Amino acid sequence: MDGKGYFVPGVGVDVVDVDRMKLALQRTPKIRRRLFTEDEIAYCEKFRFAERHYAARWAAKEAVCKALGCGLIQWNGVEVVRRPRRAPSVRIRGKIKRFADAVGVREEDLFISITHSELSAVAVCVVRRQEPGGDGRA
Repeated sequence: MDGKGYFVPGVGVDVVDVDRMKLALQRTPKIRRRLFTEDEIAYCEKFRFAERHYAARWAAKEAVCKALGCGLIQWNGVEVVRRPRRAPSVRIRGKIKRFADAVGVREEDLFISITHSELSAVAVCVVRRQEPGGDGRA
C-alpha cells in the first residue's frame, strides 16, 4: 500500500459494554495477553473494577483503527499509554504502525479521549496532522 489516493477518515469512536468485557475476561483469562500489552494489564489490574478499564482500552484500540481507516488488523497493535496528570496517548506497532506509515499518519498525530461508567466505555480518536513548518493551530 502506498497511501496515495487513500482517504484517512481522521475520526473514530467506539463503545464497549463493560459486562461483555467482564464476561470475556472471566471465560477466557488468557484473552488479556492476546488483546492487551503488559503495561495495559498492569494498569487495569490496579483497579477494583478492572473490566471498566479494559473496556476503555479496547474501545480506544477500535477508535484508533477506525480513525486510520484500517480496521482492527492486529489486536495488540495499539497500546493506551497513561502518564500521571496527562491525557492518555497511544503507541502503535506492527501491522497498524506499517499501515499508518503507509498513509502518512504518525503516532504523535493520534489523539484519544476515553471514559467509562459501570455500564459502558467510550473512546474517541482524532487524527490531527501538523502541516510541515506549521505550529499545528487551525
